[in-house]
Amino acid sequence: MKRFTALLLPAFLLLISCGQPEIMAEKPIPVTVMVAEQQVISSTVVAACRLESGSEALITALNPGRILDVLVSEGDEVQEGDILVELSTDQQYSSAVSASSAQITAARTAASNARTNLQRADRLRLDGAVSETEYEMAIAASAAAEAAVRQALAGYENASSREESGKILAPFKGTVTRVWAREGNLSSGPLISIAAGGVVSSELLIAERHFQYLAEGLPVIFATSHYPEELFSGEVISFSSSIDPLSGLISVMVQFHDSSGRLRSGMTGIATIGLETSEGTIVLPLRVLLHRDESTWEAAVVSNGIARINQVEIGIINGTYFEITMGVEPGDSVILLGHHLVADGSPVWVVQR
Repeated sequence: MKRFTALLLPAFLLLISCGQPEIMAEKPIPVTVMVAEQQVISSTVVAACRLESGSEALITALNPGRILDVLVSEGDEVQEGDILVELSTDQQYSSAVSASSAQITAARTAASNARTNLQRADRLRLDGAVSETEYEMAIAASAAAEAAVRQALAGYENASSREESGKILAPFKGTVTRVWAREGNLSSGPLISIAAGGVVSSELLIAERHFQYLAEGLPVIFATSHYPEELFSGEVISFSSSIDPLSGLISVMVQFHDSSGRLRSGMTGIATIGLETSEGTIVLPLRVLLHRDESTWEAAVVSNGIARINQVEIGIINGTYFEITMGVEPGDSVILLGHHLVADGSPVWVVQR
C-alpha cells in the first residue's frame, strides 16, 4: 500500500500542475520604423495655367496695300526696327516722292534767284535806281521763295513717310507669337503679334476655401510639357477681392520671369501656388498615422523596445504628407509598418530602419 501511494503522488502532483495556466512573457511584435526629421512643408493649390505675355502688340498697316513679303515666322526673335512685312507700295506714292523731290529742286532754285534779286535791288536802292516799292516787292518775292522751299520739303517728307508705310517694323524687342499676314493678301486687320520677352503672366482660378491664405508675393511653380524636366518659378502679383457668385472661384494673377525666353505666350501647363510654408518642422506621411476619429490623430513611437502611442496635432497638409506640430520630436523612431498591431506599452522588435 505504501508503495502504491508513493507511485501515485508524483502523478497527482503532475496532474495538478497541468491544470494551472502557464505564465509566459509577451513576444515582441516585429515592426519597421522611420526616423522623424525636420523638413519644409507647404500647403499648395494647383490650377490650370495658360501663359500670356506681359506686353503684347498687334501690328497693322497704316495704309492699305498688298502683302509683298512676310519676313518672320512664329517663334522668331526680333529687335526693335526689324522689318516684319513688306507691302507693295502704291504707284501714286512713288510718283509723289519723285514729284516732291523735283519740287524741292525747283523751289531751291527759285529761292536762290529771289535772294540774288533782293541783293541787287538793295544795291540799286542805295544808288536811287530802284524805288522803295520795287525793293519791297523783291523782299516779298524772296520770302515767298523761301516759304516754297519749306513747303516742298514738307511735301517730300510726307510722301516719303507714306512710301515707307509699305514696311512694317517691329515696335520693340520681343518674340513673334502670331503671323496672320500671307503673301499676296491685302493688308487688312492685324498682320503680326509680338510679345515682349522676359515676363509672362497668367490668370488662375482657384476655389474660395483658399481665399484666406492668398497674399501678394506667394511663390508659384509652373510646369509644362514643353519642358518636362524643368520647373519655372514665379509669384502672385494680385488677386480678386471678391468671389465669383456663379462659379465660386477666385481670380489670381501670377507672373513668371524668364530671361531665357523659353516661356512664351500661349503655352499651357500646371501652376502650383504655395499658400503656407513651415520650415524646420516634423513631416510624416499619412500611412504612419492612426486616425482614431474625425479630430484625433496618433503615431506609434518606439522607445527602448516599447511602443508608445502618442496623440499628435496636425498643421499643414500637403497631399499625403502632414506637418506634426506636437506629439513627435526630431529623432523619434516612428513605426512605419506594424503600427496597427501594437498598443501602448507593447514590446516591439525593430527589424528594419
